[in-house]
Amino acid sequence: MGEVVVATSPWCHTCPATIRQWKDLANQYGFTVREVDVGTLEGRELAVKLYIRSVPSTIINNQVVHVGVIDRQTALDLLKKHGIIAS
Repeated sequence: MGEVVVATSPWCHTCPATIRQWKDLANQYGFTVREVDVGTLEGRELAVKLYIRSVPSTIINNQVVHVGVIDRQTALDLLKKHGIIAS
């Protein structure tokens, strides 16, 4: 089982849609989603480490794999590509 991390911010108007999409998929496919606010210490450290300059940013296996609102098919493709769900 894998984990998807989404870097967000409270002022981001598109972040809630991205989190909802990932949580819906997590409920269906059984992986973990973790939201990290870039305004917190953990979030700032993550942003510096992965050069995150925009939110929402989706992270899988310690790598930014998508920036912006994600659609269902793109999310599924990323989950398969990174071995979170079976192809």
